[in-house]
Amino acid sequence: MSGSATFEEGKLGRIAVVRLRPNEDLVTAVEAACGEHALSHAVVRSAVGSLVDAVLEAGERTIQVPGPGIEILTLAGEVRPDAGGKPRAELRGTIADGKAQVYGGRFRRGANPICITLELVLQEWLPA
Repeated sequence: MSGSATFEEGKLGRIAVVRLRPNEDLVTAVEAACGEHALSHAVVRSAVGSLVDAVLEAGERTIQVPGPGIEILTLAGEVRPDAGGKPRAELRGTIADGKAQVYGGRFRRGANPICITLELVLQEWLPA
């Protein structure tokens, strides 16, 4: 087993159910939603929706998936404040294109526009 794991004490708090609109970037829209609901720390509980196009990062690789209509299969991640105190999201997940090809990785900021809509459940994390 690796000794590199870190743990943080805390508890879960409020839940926000959010609808993200067409052409908003997935990552920055999640950050904006956290700011709007005063969630400085949060975890993504679930999401349903699609993207126009997608760009994922998997290690050193960049995966560009042209759309339209990229389905989000899974979405996970967390939001933490940056050095200036603004919400900063790190989101990972799996997507499928129109040919049912599945891709996974970290969603690149500014490169994942929402298609029709995306419903998202965020839960507040309250560090001890």
